[in-house]
Amino acid sequence: MDEQADSGSAWVRPHDDDVVPMIDALAWHADYVRVAGFPVAALILDGVLDVIRHDGPVGTLLPPQTRFGDLPALRVMAAVHALAIERRAPRVALHLPTLGGTPPRRDEDRAAFHDAVVQALVDSPGTLAASLRQTPQTNETGRAALLRCALSRIPGALPVRLREIGTSAGLNLRPDHLPGLPGLEVGPLPVILDRVGCDVSPIDPTTLEGRTALSSYVWVDDVERFERLRRAIAVAERIPATVVTQDAADFVEAMELEEGSTTVLWHSAFWLYLPSPRRARIEEAVARLGDEATTTRRFAYAWWEWAPGTDARHAPFALSLRTWTGAADDGTNRVLAVGNSHGNDVVLADVSGR
Repeated sequence: MDEQADSGSAWVRPHDDDVVPMIDALAWHADYVRVAGFPVAALILDGVLDVIRHDGPVGTLLPPQTRFGDLPALRVMAAVHALAIERRAPRVALHLPTLGGTPPRRDEDRAAFHDAVVQALVDSPGTLAASLRQTPQTNETGRAALLRCALSRIPGALPVRLREIGTSAGLNLRPDHLPGLPGLEVGPLPVILDRVGCDVSPIDPTTLEGRTALSSYVWVDDVERFERLRRAIAVAERIPATVVTQDAADFVEAMELEEGSTTVLWHSAFWLYLPSPRRARIEEAVARLGDEATTTRRFAYAWWEWAPGTDARHAPFALSLRTWTGAADDGTNRVLAVGNSHGNDVVLADVSGR
């Protein structure tokens, strides 16, 4: 396990493939979102945890154990948010900032909120079951700023063919049409020739069902992120991209480099959901593509993922970039920046030029 310290106390994050008690996985994430500054999201998990600890009804709807990297807390929070968005949990919606609600302040209000959360899940067990089966489809478009940072550092001036695994609705396939962050980019972005992503269960952002699903994965305190998603969906409606239903390992293994362009493979907050064997297949395919790269048929691999050894509470994610251009240092890993999962509080780790 990776142990991180904050204010003198150890904070332990299990490895992604560790199988842990459900109650431990939810408790870890409740602490994480609370420290990250999202108290209402934490209250949702607190309410579920309290019922589980007292053998309440929600406990029967959750498996006793879970693979930690499956992040069941995100799935529980998404189920609650979806019920509120769909007006099936009005007592919950009253307190969700994303829906114009007021966070519960007093002890009695928090207790009532806990009861409303639990009752909503008990009344709609199918929604919770479906959310538990679904890999979280966050598709956080704040991470497009990290992709822009990486794209601005790809050597040469060849146009790019952008590829993304775990792409969900494909919103981040439009980084050149989404906002960046000041100071992250070192030059203009390359021209993007085409945009193709894969997901085992892609979401269509142009449908009501798709927009509801994407919105449900926004943490219920994060009004700014909720609005950012709305703007990104509007971009997706006018900038075409292709999203295919395919396993990530199969997708990367089928990739081929094309003459006169740089193929860029990208993923964000996705790696932890993959079991080790599928990670290994992707890494082997990346190595093969790197070996096939030349000065006129280039390859780059960029990712924004959980980084063991960083400050797990305050800057747990890192942006990494590897490029293959026919140079002597092909494939060298460069850590460009660190920050929080959704692309907040990003600090450059490597400010070298192109």
